Amino acid sequence: MTAPLFLCLDTSTPTARVAVLDADARVAFHAEVTADRHSGHLMPLCAKALADAGVAARELAGIACGGGPGSFTGLRVGLALAKGLALPAGLPLYVVSSLEALALDMLQARGDLTAVPCLDAGKGEVYVGAYAADPAALVRELLAPARLQPEQLAGWAAALSAPAIAGNGAVRHRERLAGWPVVEAAGPSAVSVGRLALLQRARGQAADLASSVPFYGRPPDITTKKR
Repeated sequence: MTAPLFLCLDTSTPTARVAVLDADARVAFHAEVTADRHSGHLMPLCAKALADAGVAARELAGIACGGGPGSFTGLRVGLALAKGLALPAGLPLYVVSSLEALALDMLQARGDLTAVPCLDAGKGEVYVGAYAADPAALVRELLAPARLQPEQLAGWAAALSAPAIAGNGAVRHRERLAGWPVVEAAGPSAVSVGRLALLQRARGQAADLASSVPFYGRPPDITTKKR
């Protein structure tokens, strides 16, 4: 292996996305698969990514995982796999906001707008954030992420300049978000997860393998019964 490689993945939506990047964010492999359950598809997809890139898991320089918000089950599967690969090989793990990754996808498509990534939150709601392009950080947060009814988005984004939306939340609630400019950007992409993770690596901000959890965005429906 001539250059350090990073396995990157995102499972915050029904589409599992996997990529292998080098330390300069050059893409060695990327692929995706859409399925009802990630548990049966993610490991084979990662295995194919590593095989096509010509690297074994133990030879990686790190693993980057989209941490959500998004699908509860998808996020758990993705982070569990990332930890399962990182732990035995002693690899650093980087957990990245899936909203920021989607925002980066949007800004790659159109850099002259305010990116409002819109991920399905279930229960008729969406997860959103607001970001602008940034030469150093790639994306700069303008408004803190929120969980909203689609009809609340206009009021939440009232102070933003040239906002546009993208993501599976925008697709699912297109009728309730009629009139909003839409950017054609499929994501959150594993490539954008990796690019943001490389910035974390440069800052020495690896996640703690024992304590890191997804950014769920809402409390789970199933909780431990109170005494």
